[in-house]
Amino acid sequence: MNTKGAVEVNTGGTQLSNQPVSRKIKFVLKPYLFIMPAMIILLGLIIYPLIFSLSKSLTDFMLGMPGEQFVGLKNYLTAITDQSFHNSLIFSIIFSISATSIELVLGFITALLLQRRFIGKRIVTILLILPMMVTPVVVGIIWLLMFQPDFSVINGLLHMLGIKGPIWLQNKWTARFAVIVADIWQWTPFFTLVLLGALLSISTEVIEAAKVDGASGFQILRYIKIPCIMPLILVALLIRLIDTFRVFDKIFVMTNGGPGNTTEVLSLHIYRAGLPFMNVSYAAAMSYIFLIIMIVITTLLIKQLKKV
Repeated sequence: MNTKGAVEVNTGGTQLSNQPVSRKIKFVLKPYLFIMPAMIILLGLIIYPLIFSLSKSLTDFMLGMPGEQFVGLKNYLTAITDQSFHNSLIFSIIFSISATSIELVLGFITALLLQRRFIGKRIVTILLILPMMVTPVVVGIIWLLMFQPDFSVINGLLHMLGIKGPIWLQNKWTARFAVIVADIWQWTPFFTLVLLGALLSISTEVIEAAKVDGASGFQILRYIKIPCIMPLILVALLIRLIDTFRVFDKIFVMTNGGPGNTTEVLSLHIYRAGLPFMNVSYAAAMSYIFLIIMIVITTLLIKQLKKV
């Protein structure tokens, strides 16, 4: 039986090898034909704009102006030595680290509280998720009204306490504080959901065994819960860091980068160079520098994730 089976297999292989060349080509190309529509869309929507913007970043192209000349890396060198670019990059880093770290801490604390059983838990969970469902522009409008100096809720509460509220969005430090608070309010629920799911996935048997061995609540949290959910913490941090570096809508609505350019993030700085000032080539160069920075940050976080 085994010999006969081997003969049958060999015969099948011989028949496959004796097929016409055109049929073999069709067999090889068939999978690629199925993915061809998706590849065309990918090339049209992603690859072509990247190549186009890269080519423009090497020229002095101005939107609405005829002609362009090749200038090489001039736009990149200008961006690297531009103080406005440096200020925007620094505030982007401050904004990203501050907002993400506070969101992580608040989200983790909230997830620990929601892990417990209490009356109205589902309603509280739904209410906590709501800010994440609101579009960034609407969030910007909400907090713009919240931080108004004359008729805002925040200054009204401070007035009730006998404290004169500041003009929040007209001062460098309070304006930065305001835009960070707006982002924290919207995206803390993201960390809450991710970390709550991670905490609920930890085996109760492990927790019970630790309690039997005399571990305290803090020891269970430090040596069991946090190490178990660390991969998800790093993934959530990666997603939010990328997202906070790309923030635009809320800050554009609340302060438009002001006062001066103290709340101007890198994405807003690139937008201003590209559209109001029509300097598309310079904006494209800054975009690629921004892309390189994001790739470096993402690579470092992914390496850290692999170590966990």
